[in-house]
Parts: sequence; structure tokens; C-alpha cells
Amino acid sequence: MSEKELYNAVVLLENLYFSNTFQKVLEQHNIVQEDRTRLTDYTYKSTFRKDELTLTAYYFANHEVMFVQASELYSLFVIAVDSVIEGITGMEIYLEEFNQDSSLLRMENRIVNEKGKCETFPYMQLYGQELWHSPAFLLANREGLLQLREAIDVALQNGEYRHVTSSSEGDGYDLLIKRIEEDVEWSRVETPYTGLSNKEEGTIKPSDLFSQYRTILEEE
Repeated sequence: MSEKELYNAVVLLENLYFSNTFQKVLEQHNIVQEDRTRLTDYTYKSTFRKDELTLTAYYFANHEVMFVQASELYSLFVIAVDSVIEGITGMEIYLEEFNQDSSLLRMENRIVNEKGKCETFPYMQLYGQELWHSPAFLLANREGLLQLREAIDVALQNGEYRHVTSSSEGDGYDLLIKRIEEDVEWSRVETPYTGLSNKEEGTIKPSDLFSQYRTILEEE
């Protein structure tokens, strides 16, 4: 692993991870588990393949959480296992040059920290500008703002980040944050004004600026 790679966490029960059912739902989408290696007493590394596409995942049996590499195979993998996973957690982590001990510790710490959060459920609602100079609004409770601050810190460090939060009605959604580099032509990016019925031709959608979340955004 020469660059930072993004891993997304899903919840998968231990008995299913080791079951034939898990293998069968993958096979229905022509995905095979090429290898499964036991790294510690409760942690496993799996490698999956479909044709030339590969994907690596790290499973924590003691927490029943699997961190899945956001590779080109990610979207199809999640579709394949949708019937057996308990859900997508919103937990994400960037890993650099893979050092087994430190990377496993970082992933497990993320699981433990997330489980300790949200005694108060985070809520956040965004209201965009209607037209030029119109105000925009961000409404959130304290927990929502604290988690947003953490998400911004991750985006500053890694370039982009997907923050999972919820509206006041309890509807979860993704807030994708992008650190824009100097070489981006702002004049080519779509304007954010909700009061405009038509977008200018030749403009770039905000989603086009994301790289780590390309496969996820293509599902939308």
C-alpha cells in the first residue's frame, strides 16, 4: 500500500462470516474469497476477487465489524453481501503503508471509540444558499457539531471524508467533505444556489471532485 487507502466498516455477525451462506451470496455476484488469514485471536484478513478486481477486508470477530477497502470492487461487494450484513456503520479510516500491528490497533480503537459515542444522538441539517449573497444555515445539536468538527479534521488531513449524520426526523445521510486543491478551477464547478432552476453547461458536479468515494457516488 503506497498511498492512503480508505476502508469502510460494515457489521457482519461472526457466525455468518464463517458460514457457507456468506460464500454463496458472494458467488451469486461472481465474487470469490481467495484467502482468509487469521492475524490475531479474533482478527482476520480476507482477500476477495472478481475478474481483475480485488478487495481486502479486515474482520474483527470480537466486535463483529469488518473494515472493507474502498476499491473498485467495493460497490458490488456491498450489494452482494447486503442480505447478510447488519448494516453499514459510517465508520471509516484511512490507512497508509500497512503495518499490521499499528493498523489493526487503529481500526479497533475506531470501533471502540464509535461505540462509546452517541449517548446523545447527533442531528444536523443543512440549508444552502438560495441565490447570490443569500445566507446559508447549519442547524445541529452539540453532538452533531462535535462530530462534524472531527470530520473536518480528517478531511483536512486526508483530502476528503464522508461524514454520516442524521436529520431531526432520524433520516441518515452522508455529508461528503472535500479539501479543494489549488489546481481546481472554481469557475467550472456548479454553483450551489438552490434558487437557480438550470445549471450552466460544461460545469463540474461537486461529486466529480471526489476520488476516494467514486464507487460509492456512482451508486447514487
